[in-house]
Amino acid sequence: MATRRRRSTPILLAGWLFADLLLGLTIIMLGAQAPPSRPAVPVAGEGTGIPTPTPSPTPSPCATRIGGVGAKATKITFRVNPGADDDALAAKVRKELRKHRKHLAGRHAGMVLTFGANGAAGQGVHLATRVNTALRTTYPNIFRTAATRNFHDLAAPSGSISMEVYFVTDGCAPTPKN
Repeated sequence: MATRRRRSTPILLAGWLFADLLLGLTIIMLGAQAPPSRPAVPVAGEGTGIPTPTPSPTPSPCATRIGGVGAKATKITFRVNPGADDDALAAKVRKELRKHRKHLAGRHAGMVLTFGANGAAGQGVHLATRVNTALRTTYPNIFRTAATRNFHDLAAPSGSISMEVYFVTDGCAPTPKN
């Protein structure tokens, strides 16, 4: 009976290592390329002999507009009755969020993490889901498009709601100095 000798595992893995390195270098090279240049736009009156005024550039404080979800959360905590119907729950959420008016006015939530406590884990997640639904109906301008995630808080007493609201930011990247 002839025994077959297996190749060594490091030799077999060398090909995969080479392929992974090649893929990584390709991604780096693609990311390092400069964007394509813009095509030239013809100026009105060019070639007709009619002088056209040259617009002067207007300085802008922003090189680009940037936006995203802020890294710092606004934390809101309150208590609700887990057995309340949807209307009563929405009224309680509205009342509690009125206390945070100055933090919410004129802003849009990008992401909301809601932690609900109500006995077992599934019940706490269900309570957090109901609170997020009430948020969208009571304050649609702030929470309608927010991504929400519902969690259960094991350490809190039943009916506790703890929210972390991450707001959408809009700002500008300053023009680089020459």
